[in-house]
Formats: sequence, C-alpha cells, structure tokens
Amino acid sequence: MKKFDLNSFNALVNKYLSPQGMNDLNRFLEEFPVRAGYGVLIAGGIVWLIAGLGIVYATTLAKNVSEIRTELIKTEALKPVVPTISTQAVPADEIANFAARTNPLYKDINITAIRDTINLASSSGRYFGAFREAINHAYNGGTRWRLAIDYLCVGRECQNGFLQGSFKVNTLSINR
Repeated sequence: MKKFDLNSFNALVNKYLSPQGMNDLNRFLEEFPVRAGYGVLIAGGIVWLIAGLGIVYATTLAKNVSEIRTELIKTEALKPVVPTISTQAVPADEIANFAARTNPLYKDINITAIRDTINLASSSGRYFGAFREAINHAYNGGTRWRLAIDYLCVGRECQNGFLQGSFKVNTLSINR
C-alpha cells in the first residue's frame, strides 16, 4: 500500500490553484464549444434543466407530503379513543353455585342453572314479589354480572307455570 505523501498533495493543490491553473481552466472552458460541438452543449444544458426541474418538483412534492402528514398527526391527536364493550359468558359452575346457594332462600321460586343461563319459575301469581326479588338477587348475584332477558312470561299464557324467566349471564369488559 502506498503511503500518503503530504508534500505531493500540497504540490498538486498548488499546481491547480495557481494563477496559471486558473488560466488553463479558463482557456479550456472557452475552447470547449469548439472541441465538443454545440449539439453536445445543448443536450447537456437540456439534461441539466430537466434535472433541475426534477429537483424542484421533488422538493415541492416532499413539502406537500410533509404538510399532509402534519395534518394527519393533528387530526389523530384530536380523535378521541373510543372504547369497545365486549361480553363474556360467566362459567357454568359459578352460575350453578349461585343457583344452589339462592334456591333455599326463595322457597316458592324454583331457581335452576343451565350452562350460562339462570331460570326462575313459580306456579302461582301470589309469589310475584318473591319472583321479582329473586330476579333482583340474580342481577346482583356475581361480580360484574350483567343479565340479559332471554325469556320472561307472567300470567296464564306461560306454559310451565304462572311466573317464568330465563336470563343469560355475562360479564362486560371494556377494551380501549
């Protein structure tokens, strides 16, 4: 590998930056149209013009993209986060435990659990108050329970008793 010589570099710089070097460059540029021809110069000028226009166009386009990106960031900053609510079924054993625990409390109301539903039934309208209280107890039965009415019937039209209700048991979760 050749070692860098600072003296030869200084000599080269002095040669091209000397007054004679500037005169040589000036003479070269003055004689260039004669040596290369005017067609080549015109073609070179057109290429430089197209390159300059391309740079101006790219700069303008980049500026517009930057402005659009800034607007998008501002818009997203103003957009509120909308939470989504999803329901999840309560495990069947938890519902069965609740039914087994509350069935003795309401002697005239039959409380049963089938998968993710609680069923309440009574044979007479005299027990409407207890039926209503059993439904309220089911609404407050577990942590974060939300009941949805699947079937509710009160009166003679009910098929298996005077008071009947079937409620789906879910929990709600809020996702941001």
